[in-house]
Amino acid sequence: MQKWQLIVVVGLIIVSCSPAKMAIEKDNWNNPEELTVKGRQGILINQKLSFGEYRTVSVKRSWTKGSSAFAGWTSGRPGYDDYSRIIGVEYSKKKQTVRFELTDNDANESSAFCITQVKSKDFVLGNNPNSLFNISLDILGVADASQDLYWIKLYVKNETDPWEIVLDNEAAQRNSKNYMGVISQSKDRYYTLHPVFKMEKKDGSAGTMPFGSIGYEIRNKQGKPLAAVSLIDKGVVYFNDIGADEKFLMANICAAILLQQEI
Repeated sequence: MQKWQLIVVVGLIIVSCSPAKMAIEKDNWNNPEELTVKGRQGILINQKLSFGEYRTVSVKRSWTKGSSAFAGWTSGRPGYDDYSRIIGVEYSKKKQTVRFELTDNDANESSAFCITQVKSKDFVLGNNPNSLFNISLDILGVADASQDLYWIKLYVKNETDPWEIVLDNEAAQRNSKNYMGVISQSKDRYYTLHPVFKMEKKDGSAGTMPFGSIGYEIRNKQGKPLAAVSLIDKGVVYFNDIGADEKFLMANICAAILLQQEI
């Protein structure tokens, strides 16, 4: 168990010994949709993750290369080797990785490529203005050195550019009330990721954890929550009242966060 995971467990014990449920700020949500996650726990061979209509077509761990599970995407399309342009191939082979494809009832398709336990110094920044770290600098004005990053590159079919996500596990637990991550496609198109550190009490009110977090909320540039994911037990995904395309993107981000817990 990693240090940041231990913080979550201890925080849950301190808050309550009853069945735990993540609390969302309902004043900022419009009839939130709540979906229980299936397939997150148990045997991970041929793992199938799902919540509502969203489901993985395949989940592969410790990947270094491969082809898409979707017949409509050729093996040569950008993405499956693109991670090596950001992080060296030899480095990625030494780390734990996960690759998954997601779909829904409308036949939307995506592929995500994830590497955990990444150090900030291992990213090749150069002078690339579209680097996620450089975008984060512009948006947040900070650039912390980290030893435990979770790097995600997400390709959604029919979108020209991929989405890139870096989650700092240590900072999200150590500084849960102030940490903010960035999910970006460009400097003008991005979302922010915020740790959730409140849980529902028996009377339905929200109680604040003394430290750590038990999930994440995804917000748009205006600060409106679009989705959230609870990491307690099997997991729960929440959707605000948003359009189908944006909802599919949120589903991918939530799936990537949920799959990290089982690496």
